[in-house]
Amino acid sequence: MIIKKIKLIRAMVFALLFFNISLGFSQRAHEDEEPVKQNKSWGFGINIGAAFANKYQANFYNGAEGNQNALSYILNNSYNRADIRRVLNDTFSIVGMPTKMRYNPAAAIGFILKKNFNNNIGVFVQFNYMKFTASDMFTLKIGNMPSGYSDSVNTLDCKIWGKEQRINIDIGVSGQMYFAPKIYGFLEGGFNLNNTRVVENKIAIKTLEYSIINIYGGQPYVPNTQLQEYKVHEGGLGIGAFVTPGIKFQFNDNVAVDILGSIYWAKINLMHYNTFRPQFNLGIRFMFSTEFVKSL
Repeated sequence: MIIKKIKLIRAMVFALLFFNISLGFSQRAHEDEEPVKQNKSWGFGINIGAAFANKYQANFYNGAEGNQNALSYILNNSYNRADIRRVLNDTFSIVGMPTKMRYNPAAAIGFILKKNFNNNIGVFVQFNYMKFTASDMFTLKIGNMPSGYSDSVNTLDCKIWGKEQRINIDIGVSGQMYFAPKIYGFLEGGFNLNNTRVVENKIAIKTLEYSIINIYGGQPYVPNTQLQEYKVHEGGLGIGAFVTPGIKFQFNDNVAVDILGSIYWAKINLMHYNTFRPQFNLGIRFMFSTEFVKSL
């Protein structure tokens, strides 16, 4: 399976290189016979946009049994249960697990460094930072009324959520094609290296709030004791590939604005959910040449 995915990523890169070469020939076919000045400068830019993470990885935060962080860590602890019963003023049991865990769209901001080889082809590296929140609800049954008496059962929906930070590092090649005066279409693609860091995974039951991340080295929580707390690192490095089509508005030789959308096929390193899934970004990129800096 891994070999097949590597071959797929390699095929995407070769296809992009072929496309870029084709772009070069296409551009020359529509140019005047007079020599055209080639752009071989360095460029840099700022990315601003929105990121849409795959809901599959959001299930890392749903508290299911077997997950790195489970609801049972809180709900099966006798001290926590006593506090929860005190707030609810009754007994309780869990009757519904989260089933619609999803990420909210996140702001994505970053920068790009690019080297142009000519008017059509260049290579680049870019960095984008995102902070995602995934959330859903789980359901508690309040009291000892049997579940079969549905009209009389008292339930309470409680929030569960997780937050994470992600960094995308994209290394790729780009090619562009003339559409109209000062307007170009472009296609980018290459390899993606991503890093995910879990910030929190929590639940709220009325006024009570608990982290379901075990910071006590696998030991149960006991109040008023000197339990050793550990810094827990969840997440890690992942890999993937990406393709980005877009439109460039070239205002002059030194300033351009790109409107783009990126499709990632990436492995996000969250325990038990670290498989390849599609991720999406939409954004605007403000590009400047090094000559622009010199002119300031």
